[in-house]
Amino acid sequence: MDILSIILMYVNLGLEHIITGYDHLLFLFSLIIISQRFSNVLKIVTAFTIAHSITLTLAALGYIPLYPKWVESGIALTIAYVAIENFFVKTSKWRWLLTFGFGLIHGLGFASSISQIGFDRTYSAVSLISFNVGIELGQLAVVGIVLPLLLKYRSRKEYKYFFNAASACTLIIALYWFVERIIV
Repeated sequence: MDILSIILMYVNLGLEHIITGYDHLLFLFSLIIISQRFSNVLKIVTAFTIAHSITLTLAALGYIPLYPKWVESGIALTIAYVAIENFFVKTSKWRWLLTFGFGLIHGLGFASSISQIGFDRTYSAVSLISFNVGIELGQLAVVGIVLPLLLKYRSRKEYKYFFNAASACTLIIALYWFVERIIV
């Protein structure tokens, strides 16, 4: 396989993983639903990217052991925590710090995914970077679609009801995932 084929394959795998990774998408949605400014969302997305890139790389290269059951359960708990926090925190100004910490856990989930797919160790740096680029492209596409809608409707009084219902549904889903993942 030539290098361009590897790049395209891993970018596509990263895109596919984030677009079909409902837990990561729900986490991202829960993080940005409270945001009032694009600059705060940019900090959140950047913190998530840096954090998950660190643990994705370390775990994929074998420096951090992977325990999929615990990682996937931990991801569900990060989503539940953010959903609960949404009821109490009224600003996303400092949410990037929380996102960085939780992004480390999500990076282990990405590493688990890439290890299941098959990791090309011949081109490990290219494979990892390409997979991560795919994840970022998918994440940016989702934020690019969802954020303008959230910001547009944020000033309406109905937004509060949407916000509370979305956070409650997210919490229920995340707790269900946690129970499901810890038992299996």
